[in-house]
Order: sequence, then C-alpha cells, then structure tokens
Amino acid sequence: MTGDESGHRTRALILWSGIGLLLVLALLAAFAAVQRTYYSASGFVTGYVQTLAAHDVASAHDVASALAMPGAAPTSAALKHAGLPTDVSHELLRADLLPRISDIAVVSDRALPSGEHSVTVRAKSDGHAVTATFTVEQSGSVLGVLPLWRFATTPLTVAHVTVAHAQDFTIASHTVSPRASAPDQPATAFSVAADYLMFAPGRYELGHTSKYLDAAPAAVLAKPASTVETTVDAQPTAAFTAAVQKQLNAFLDQCATQQVLQPAGCPFGVEIDDRVQGLPTWTMATYPAVHLTAGQTAWTMDQAVGVAHLSVTVQSLFDGTVSQRESDERFAVSLTSVVIRTDGSLDIVVGQ
Repeated sequence: MTGDESGHRTRALILWSGIGLLLVLALLAAFAAVQRTYYSASGFVTGYVQTLAAHDVASAHDVASALAMPGAAPTSAALKHAGLPTDVSHELLRADLLPRISDIAVVSDRALPSGEHSVTVRAKSDGHAVTATFTVEQSGSVLGVLPLWRFATTPLTVAHVTVAHAQDFTIASHTVSPRASAPDQPATAFSVAADYLMFAPGRYELGHTSKYLDAAPAAVLAKPASTVETTVDAQPTAAFTAAVQKQLNAFLDQCATQQVLQPAGCPFGVEIDDRVQGLPTWTMATYPAVHLTAGQTAWTMDQAVGVAHLSVTVQSLFDGTVSQRESDERFAVSLTSVVIRTDGSLDIVVGQ
C-alpha cells in the first residue's frame, strides 16, 4: 500500500468517524429534547395547559383530553387528598367557558424532597397575566429510561360562588343557577351559593344581568388544588327603582282616594280639633323618592319623606267660624320588603 493510499484511508476514517460522532450527538440532543418536551415534569404540565389552550368551543374533546391526563380526573379521592370539598359541581368544566390561554411558559421546575416536582407556569388568560403551580410525581417510565408523570394533587380549582341578592350568575355566555348544584338552599333565600370546579390557570369573569338587577364583573383567579371565593353582588337597576317607584306612587294615590282625615293603612293623615264639614280630600304633592338597599331577606328602603295635600272645610269650635283648610302634610314611608317574584312581578310591603 502506497503512502498516498494510506493517507486517503486515514482521512476517510476520520471523516466518517466525525460524521458518526455528529450523528450520535444529534441523536442524544434529540433524545434530550424529547425527554424535556414529553417526558419531563415541566413538559407534562406544559402539555396539560396547551391542551386547555387548544380548546374548541364546538367540541368538548380538548376538555376531555385534559381531564384524561393522569391524576387530572376530579374524583372524590383526588379532591379529598387536596383538602377540597368533594360535593362540588362539574358544570363549569366546559370548553365554551374556558378563557383564551396564550403565551404559555414554564417559570420553574423544582424537585421536592418527597420526589415530587413543583412546576410553575406563566400564561395569559384573555390577555391577563396568570400563574399557576402544579404538583406532579413520576408514575413510571418507558423502557426504564423515559419517565412518565401524573398530577400528585388535582390541577383543578374549586370556586365557591355566592350570588348576593339574585338567583343566578353568568360566565361567558352561560347562565348558572347555584340552586341546581346546591338544592337545599331555602326557596326564599335572598342570596344563593355553590361550589364549582374550574380549570387552572385562568381568569374568569362572573356577573349578573337582568331587567331589575346588575352586577359588576367579579374575577375568579383559578389556582390548582385550591379554593377561591367570589361574590357576585347584584344591585338594583334604574328599571327596578322605577318599577318600585311606580308601585309606591300607585299605593299612595290609592290612599289619597280615601276621604277621611286618616286614611286606613296609609302613611299620612292628620288630627283636627275643629269640626269638619263635608269630606276631606287628599292629593299627592310630592312622592317619596325610592332608594333601595339590600336587607337580610329582601330589598328594603329606609324612611323617605313625601308630601300629601289636604283640602277640607272646618268650623271652629271656639267661635263657630267656617274656613277652608289647605295644608301640605309631610309624612315618612319605608319599604320593609321588596321581592322580585319568579314571574318578574314585585311583591312590596310598605312600612310606616
């Protein structure tokens, strides 16, 4: 073998050895990438959140896929293990109620002394920054090399929702009645409440809108394996106040039809020491302005002042002279209970 042939073979061997080494390094890098992406604790959690982010409102497939991931199913045992209530509604675990999740990134993946991993994820929920920390544990491996993972504690949140002064709340385009999830609440309850499972991470807005009531948006920041409380505080609309005002005015107008000095069951009246000739007549001069506030069991109104005008002929017991009395009589009236019936009508109890 000549020197040229030997050198050529040596160069070829070095070249192929280099190519082989590069292939091995590429395979190792690919293996490491696959392990980080699919077989690491952070990869497992990222996959879960990405599944929620990919939800299709026309299908529950992605929601089902998320709940099918190991340890994600909200079983009674899983909820109890996390210290959460087990008698909780699944009604809000719907694709069409999920916020739009984007910009998903793992903030940290911390190994715990127990062998579990605490993985914190940052994302945006309908444009709002949210974070969530999930606890996962290894559940096995593939070929003894690639680890498999499961949620050590539930990735779901329990939201305790109280609807103050109303009977339902809205989330996205869905109307929810807490009575359906907690039917033991009294039929006459002024406020209702129930527990609901929700996906995390996420920022949800709850509210209430109806003819007579409206609530400012109440935000729920869903955190894994935790209970969050929120109150939807329904307040009277202008239409509600106007409807109560109309009924109160009608009540007072009816009182004014009674041609007596002290109309029965009414908040105004007078006593006259002189002799009354003929029938007194009342007209309303100023109606009390309605201002509703929430009481313990119904809407109420503190005392408000009105003015009723009295027209009556009187004869003096002192000297017998006859005169026409025209007087504005101030009075106070309150509403001890204003209830919105199920048919939308109002049940009003007038106080003195």
